[in-house]
Amino acid sequence: MNQTINITATATVATIDIEGTIGATGSGDAVTTYESLREKLAQIEALQTPMVVVNIRSVGGDVADALLIYEALVSLDAHITTRCYGYTASAATIIAQAANEGCREIAQSALYLIHNSSCATEGNAVDLAQQAALLQKTDERIAAIYASRSGRDAAHFAELMAKNGGDGEWLSPEQALDAGLVDVIIQPASKASVSLIERISSWLGIKDKRVSHPSPTADRINLSQLNRLCTPITLAEGQQSVQKSTTVEVEDPDFEGGTISANATAYNKDVAAFMNY
Repeated sequence: MNQTINITATATVATIDIEGTIGATGSGDAVTTYESLREKLAQIEALQTPMVVVNIRSVGGDVADALLIYEALVSLDAHITTRCYGYTASAATIIAQAANEGCREIAQSALYLIHNSSCATEGNAVDLAQQAALLQKTDERIAAIYASRSGRDAAHFAELMAKNGGDGEWLSPEQALDAGLVDVIIQPASKASVSLIERISSWLGIKDKRVSHPSPTADRINLSQLNRLCTPITLAEGQQSVQKSTTVEVEDPDFEGGTISANATAYNKDVAAFMNY
């Protein structure tokens, strides 16, 4: 797995791929860190991109970097969608909370894990006690972030994190949705995007006149996005595409001197015959 951050940006949408270990490992390998993200986010801010999609494929890593990345994404002046794939665990789930309301997505084949924070340390009793206190505060902070993005009580997430002696448990997309950790279960991104565009194009009768842009979510779209799916045309082009109105003669039995239908003629004869009876 590539342990890096990749960003593809246009004037309308930026895609951020977060993969591998989060935070420095000390091994010299390229990793997903706040430092590596900060410069790339500056590019997005310079473009003033209105939509950002964050694809996450990571089993976690350093909580400090995850918190910094979370804060950096939240501070962007853009609509944020996070999409989790494969194993999404630990610190990676913190980054996944940076989405706008209702836009924390997870692939239907993914697995999701939250757990208590842990560390490797040594020292005397005082050192260990201080480290234990820091871990407890870290767990409280992480649970509060989960709660703030879902509207549920932090105690609910603290309980999930503390399962199996603090190791948590792997959740299916349905379980993660039920727990309030994600908002939407999606098909693979490419299928979801194509399907959405095809449906909208069908509604609007668009043929070969659409520009494909990722949507904030698999099943959400607003008026500005609909406008971007259509290729603008000039007034003259629009007038040329409209056929002239035409008129045809119609029968009007009430119009004096007009054409009388066979049915009307027969009816009049019946009335005359009745009146002369």
